[in-house]
Amino acid sequence: MDYHFVFATGGAIPPGASPHGNEATGEPLWVARSPGRTDPFFFHGGIHPGKVRPGFGAAFIPFGGNEESVPDYEVLMEPGIWIAGSGGQIPDGAVVCGREANGDPLFVARANLNGGLHPGNVGGVVRAFRPHGVDVSSGVESAVRVKDVDRVRAFVQAVREADGEG
Repeated sequence: MDYHFVFATGGAIPPGASPHGNEATGEPLWVARSPGRTDPFFFHGGIHPGKVRPGFGAAFIPFGGNEESVPDYEVLMEPGIWIAGSGGQIPDGAVVCGREANGDPLFVARANLNGGLHPGNVGGVVRAFRPHGVDVSSGVESAVRVKDVDRVRAFVQAVREADGEG
């Protein structure tokens, strides 16, 4: 499956975008990321995944153990496939949805937090919320149904590095 992000601003959700989680109140959350490579101002030098809903008025992107408000962002359109992961193991099919400033891949994860299911950058989720496991979106593939070992390793490494900061 190919995944597409569409530009949005001010908490708007593009028509047809599928939600990927929810707040404890049941309000839906969508996967967002900081602006793409066409934006002259990268978020901390990279493209970072996070979450958005209309009530936020912006996307919230985890960085350095905090969430930062980003008024201009991109929204993941497709529903994705979420697969449970634990023990630092990355499920087959994790999708690269961003990059750190140094080029390291960033993946989308979601975690049950305070009664809600929240999508976000796996490293940020692990650093900020210390979950016992993470779910990741499908897609560490170099082609359909062909898993990319380097992408899986990169995701596992991001989780391990984030976990070591605690």
